[in-house]
Amino acid sequence: MVNTLHLSGTSYEIGQKHGILAKSQIHACLTNYAAYFANAGMSPGDVKLFAQSFSTSIQKYAPHLHDELRGIADGADVPLYDIVALNARSEIALAARPKKAGHVQREDDDEEEDLAVPADGCTTFAETTTSGTQWLAQNWDWQTSQLSNLVLLEIELPASTYPPTSVTHIKTMTEAGLLAKVGFNSAQTGVCLNALRATDLDKTKLPLHVLLRLVLESGSVADARERVQKHFGGGAACYGHFGIADGSGHAESWEIGPYGIGIIERDAEGRLYHTNHALKPHLKINEVIWLEDTKDRLARIKHLVEKSNKKFDHAVSADQLKERIFSFLRDEDNYPNSICRSNDTSQPGLLGEMQTVFSMVMDLSESKAWVSVGRPKQVLEEFALVF
Repeated sequence: MVNTLHLSGTSYEIGQKHGILAKSQIHACLTNYAAYFANAGMSPGDVKLFAQSFSTSIQKYAPHLHDELRGIADGADVPLYDIVALNARSEIALAARPKKAGHVQREDDDEEEDLAVPADGCTTFAETTTSGTQWLAQNWDWQTSQLSNLVLLEIELPASTYPPTSVTHIKTMTEAGLLAKVGFNSAQTGVCLNALRATDLDKTKLPLHVLLRLVLESGSVADARERVQKHFGGGAACYGHFGIADGSGHAESWEIGPYGIGIIERDAEGRLYHTNHALKPHLKINEVIWLEDTKDRLARIKHLVEKSNKKFDHAVSADQLKERIFSFLRDEDNYPNSICRSNDTSQPGLLGEMQTVFSMVMDLSESKAWVSVGRPKQVLEEFALVF
């Protein structure tokens, strides 16, 4: 079963409890990511240098979260920089280059981007129904070995959260030792994540997983955007996609990176779709497409939604709407590189070890979510989250 951590107290105490309660999982994460970083060409020394830089950035922009990271490290009895590296694992493995760890890397760099880095998949969908309810969902596709290291964080935010927020509680599915990933909060704001691989990197900005937590400390989509732009550096250390929505029927796609936030508005039907390539026109990004199926999955989920919409009456129960979205996430067209992804045995080593690790469907207007652990076609565990 997924390890559920009920966390409260000061920021440090929240982290320390996290570290104690998930100690064995955190150690397993560190082992797995040591192999992952090495596969990406990063030595332990490289990783430590990056972690030191990101620790400085986190302390500058979000000192309460730096305190929480210290608590995780102390609780798990590991060095602080190991925990920072976990929370910056996208930046270290997907954007950084071992020989040129400068602070912004650009397309005119003379190094070749030819490392066989395991891909971080994911398919995200958001929809505002005709009745005004806001849905947000995704499959999180990642290394199969991380299935056993999943945790559900149920956090009561401390008074020290900066800047002050209307949010009191957060529920997020993530990996042990990380501050957040996919989830929602007591103010009906939710967030999803899709990896984008690009060579752009700015170590003076915040890592993606730290920003995910800061979004979850926001009271609405607009509040999240204002907080990131005003208080948290205006962008991210590397590129990623955040699907953000709230219970009032607002939703945006953010392609966020070192140069700021590229915002993609909902389409005419009130929907957002995203996989693992940039969609914002004229976005300043030096992108590396390392998942050829990303465009296929995007086209496929649009097809499934449009096909479903022709015969689907939105004036039905929330359970039926939830099952409709899960049916998209179970799709196996182009298997094993499908929306419901499975390990690809034709690929060597870590490259072939990626599947849908969990799925989450959120009904933000009703402050509910449903989690399916494992491939949604072969569920290992299911549970509901309610505020």
